[in-house]
Amino acid sequence: MKDLARRVWLVTFTALVIFVLYEIIKTILFPHISVINSHVITVIVVSVMTFFVSRYALGRYSGAVAEIQRQTAITEETNRLLGGVLATMREAVVIVDSQMRVALYNDAAARIFKLPAANAGKPGAHRSGSVAPTADSANKRAGDITLRSLPQQAAQPTGAVDSTRVYRLTDATRDPAINRAFSRVLEDRTPVELRIEMADREGHSFQLNVAPLGNELALGVFFDITQLERLERVRREFFSNLSHELRTPLTAMLACSETLLAGAIEDPINRTRFVETLYKHATRMTELISDISDLSAIESGQIELALKPVRLRTLVCDVIALLELRKSAADITLRASIPDDVFVLADRTRLEQILYNLIDNAVKFNRPGGSVSVTTEEKEGCVAISVSDTGIGIEASDLPRVFERLYRGDKSRSRKTEGTGLGLAIVKHLVRAHGGEVSVGSELGGGTSFIFTMPTTERPVESERSSQLYPTYNGN
Repeated sequence: MKDLARRVWLVTFTALVIFVLYEIIKTILFPHISVINSHVITVIVVSVMTFFVSRYALGRYSGAVAEIQRQTAITEETNRLLGGVLATMREAVVIVDSQMRVALYNDAAARIFKLPAANAGKPGAHRSGSVAPTADSANKRAGDITLRSLPQQAAQPTGAVDSTRVYRLTDATRDPAINRAFSRVLEDRTPVELRIEMADREGHSFQLNVAPLGNELALGVFFDITQLERLERVRREFFSNLSHELRTPLTAMLACSETLLAGAIEDPINRTRFVETLYKHATRMTELISDISDLSAIESGQIELALKPVRLRTLVCDVIALLELRKSAADITLRASIPDDVFVLADRTRLEQILYNLIDNAVKFNRPGGSVSVTTEEKEGCVAISVSDTGIGIEASDLPRVFERLYRGDKSRSRKTEGTGLGLAIVKHLVRAHGGEVSVGSELGGGTSFIFTMPTTERPVESERSSQLYPTYNGN
């Protein structure tokens, strides 16, 4: 606009100079012209000059207005796109100015630092002003961007509050590490990275990256690394447990081998005992490696499910028959209460693996003389299958982790039982591969119940025949 004004003044001044020259030339060339004719000519010349000057000025002004409108539209579109990008980011973004005032933040930052959601993604959100009232008083107070006290805000009939207070970073967070990071970037203009822990119930951890933005701003991005750290912790525990699971049988096998080489191989009784021990631990290692390979294939989606209608009662009874020797030795009673007309859409082999792992666990962690029951409850489009026992139960602190690979809660008790520690992890992934969900409920000393769902299907025209390899268990 200043350039436009200068151009208009220049054109006007030029026109004035031309007019003065015109008057001088007219006086010299036409000394005897009448006054009336002179004035008429002057009016005509001035009108023409005024027309061209005005036309030039209006053209320039219209062009300037059009350019301003174009730039405004570009700015609004840029702000809209910026707001959309910020709103979809999972990372919290905060921009502060040289006075540590919050200039911009996104929705994620609003949730973390309890900032007004209405101002998320809007540049200049740190500015003071009036807050428009909202639908109810609770939201109205939550939307106060001026940080006035609730009594002051409630005193306004409309719910709007005027204040000269601005949002500063210290209003959003009291964490000194965060404030120091932004201050350092504003002063030194060098990027800063640090790990911070939020003082909230979930115990979130963040990787904070702060970098200079322009000459007077600092941009901070908060990456939530809580899940990554949890996965890293699980990974370390998994390899620690895996090394222990492998070390135990390897140590026993090494000891037996050394004893046999030292001369025990000549003793028929000890030779048989040591060979049986070698076989037992070799079998355990083979099962562990097989389960790890199986679980890896399931997790990576490399298995294909042959989904067919499966009569649930028949399959459960076949699994119970497989466990007949184990449950008899432990004096455990197995019961199955499943209607004969329940069919599920599943891979029979994989569903058998799920049931075997759950029922086998229920037997292993049961009490002598205890019982295991398998029941069903039909729901819309699926059936919930429950495997319950009267065993030792699981501590509440261990329940969220029972489906983790190689996780064992009470080490002193779990080490006494055979198994790879991967059965429940395999169960979880196989159930989800079928489109179902699995959960667990337990009380220490009060038994455990595992419940998983499977999609139901109509009874096939030719009903599935029971397995001929094992006798069918007709439980009640």
